[in-house]
This record gives sequence, structure tokens and C-alpha cells, in this order.
Amino acid sequence: MRLFVSLPLPATVQDHLGLAVNSVTAQDPVPDLSRGPRALRWVPAEQRHITLAFYGEVPDGALGDLTERLTEVTSGFAPMRLQLRGAGVFSRRTLWVGVHEGSRAAGGRWLWDEETGEGQTGRLVDLMAALEDAGEPFSHVERRNRHRAHVTLARLSNRRPEDAELTRRAQALSVYAGPPWTATHARLMVSDLGAGKGGGPIHETIADLPLVGAP
Repeated sequence: MRLFVSLPLPATVQDHLGLAVNSVTAQDPVPDLSRGPRALRWVPAEQRHITLAFYGEVPDGALGDLTERLTEVTSGFAPMRLQLRGAGVFSRRTLWVGVHEGSRAAGGRWLWDEETGEGQTGRLVDLMAALEDAGEPFSHVERRNRHRAHVTLARLSNRRPEDAELTRRAQALSVYAGPPWTATHARLMVSDLGAGKGGGPIHETIADLPLVGAP
């Protein structure tokens, strides 16, 4: 099984992000399919999430032990106040929107830490690291962009990196700010490559992993 842990996005966050994505694609020309597939492959809205740890192929027999270890990890973390903000490009091939973690301030307000935004430090990155460590006995953990918590929006479909299309959209989304929400649980997911529409993956939930620790 190809497994990973994610934070789901609430419907209100998904809808708000969807409007922003639509705004940067509305003026796209109709693709000429005779020239091959579209240059960009957009992630379907129902598959957008924040990846916390990616384990790759895990033996079926290890699922119970892995789930137990992951539940122990997440139970030590309190719910987190998060917000999607800004955008960028990884490796000239992947368009993403950033994740910022809130911090409690006087008067009970949430302030966004610009210096430690996008998962550079904070409890969200601590959770990502702990989940990666918990999966080490069961698989070869891929430590991808640990310090950049993000939601992937699109990828280039051609083999040769060309970043003009991605850069234009990243610039348009650089001022994006979504509604804040409180993440109360993570999810252990299985990814079935090639089983989705157009040959894309299908992600299914195996287990919810509650965040129930003290703040």
C-alpha cells in the first residue's frame, strides 16, 4: 500500500481556494488537444490536502502497528489554527499555496507569524517530523519539503521543466489569503496510482488521527 498522512481542508477552505484557482485559470485559452495533453495538470479539488508525511509502499501486515504509532503521535498535539496564504513553485514544476500557523496572542486573537510562516518552524512542522519518524520502521520515508507545509495545486505534465505557466499563476496567487480554521485531526491515506480520472491517483482514508493534546 502506498500510504501518507494528511491534514484535510474544511469545505469552506476548499470552496474559497477553488474560487481563487478559478480566477487564475478563467482566461486560459481552450487547449488544442491535437498537440497532446495540457501543459498543466490541476489537482482535483477533492484531492487537495496538506501532506504531513509520505511513506511510500508499506506492507499490508504493518498497517495496524503503523496506525497505532501514528495515533500516539497525533494524540500528543493539540488542534492547530491554520490559514492558507501565498503561493510559489517547487523545482520549476509544482504550483503550491502556503500554510501558515497561528500563534496565541494577548486578548485571545490569532496573529500570523510572517517570519515562521509556511511551516518553517512551529508545532505544524514538529508534527510533520514526528509523523515521519514514526513511519521509519515500516518504510523508506520520503522527507519532501518538510519545512514548507503546503497544498499542491498543479504540476507540469511535460518532461522538460518550463516555469512560465506556473510562475504566472504563482504571482497571481501570491496575495491569496484564505479563511482561518482549526485542524482537529489528521488522516492516514492510501493512494491508488492511476485509478482516478485521466490516469490520476485516488486517495482514500484508512484512519482518522485526532489532535487531542493540551495546547
